[in-house]
Amino acid sequence: MDVKSNNSRALSISVTDFIQDKRLTGFRIQVNHTEFGVLFACVLQAQGSMVAFLSDNILVEFTPIQILAELEKFGFLVVYEPHRNLPSNQLMYLMKIRELGFDKIRVLNVHKTINGVPHFTWYVVVFNITQNPDWLNNGYSPSEREFFDALQNGSAINISAQQDSKRFNWSWLAGWVGDIGDILEQNA
Repeated sequence: MDVKSNNSRALSISVTDFIQDKRLTGFRIQVNHTEFGVLFACVLQAQGSMVAFLSDNILVEFTPIQILAELEKFGFLVVYEPHRNLPSNQLMYLMKIRELGFDKIRVLNVHKTINGVPHFTWYVVVFNITQNPDWLNNGYSPSEREFFDALQNGSAINISAQQDSKRFNWSWLAGWVGDIGDILEQNA
């Protein structure tokens, strides 16, 4: 697939699937220029012997927002809603979470102050809005104490700490708070 840019006829996007190879599977998004060559490329959902994971089997990838920003920089105006195209095993995981009574999911930046300097740590969490209404605001960052209280009272779960959850790509959550029921309905 080659898509042309709004900025220049010399720019195009290509998407390549790497399949059935033990060294690399995934798909590559690439911005090409007829004279300058590859100007941007990334491989998503990468797996295989050539791929190194961080500790705890965490794979670092560009977020959809970062990829779309790079594409827009070169004149490609792409609309993509990743929460509408989730893999079936991730949807099953979300169904189990919903059965446990949780209604929202998001990336949560938790802050604590060390020697007067704020430090932030992000977590992928599911939570109930009745006990954590401020968490609906995507810009809200709870204190470490508030976060641990929610975990302790059972109104939130840090799914980024669960082994089952680590095999999924959660980058599609960047920038918004998702309603688990809506996500499941949109993927039906």
